[in-house]
Amino acid sequence: MAAGEEKNSDFYAVLGLKKECSQAELRNAYKKLALRWHPDRCSASGNSKFEEEAKKRFQAIQGAYSVLSDANKRFLYDVGAYHSDDDESEMGDFLGEIAMMMSQNKPNVSPLFRLSGSVSMYALIN
Repeated sequence: MAAGEEKNSDFYAVLGLKKECSQAELRNAYKKLALRWHPDRCSASGNSKFEEEAKKRFQAIQGAYSVLSDANKRFLYDVGAYHSDDDESEMGDFLGEIAMMMSQNKPNVSPLFRLSGSVSMYALIN
């Protein structure tokens, strides 16, 4: 699959999954498809067109799984902010850190800052 095609493909569709799939479903779909389309396994057919198709599909399966199996990359992909080029640059590290912070359930904030509404000075001191 060409670099331009990879950016436009839907990783969930490549693996035959829905966006809400679990990690176990993701892993099972990957294993099943990787075994089916592995180029070494498909080379036994002797058909060069089939071998080339298997190679392209296997690369697409590998690419989809590498993104969706990583929680940070999957989060970025789901919100439309993931680009495979970012993996090779410092921007990917930065976006990964942002994704990690955004995906945390509870903010790590001092109890004083969690208070809302009017607070007396006594409550702030104690």
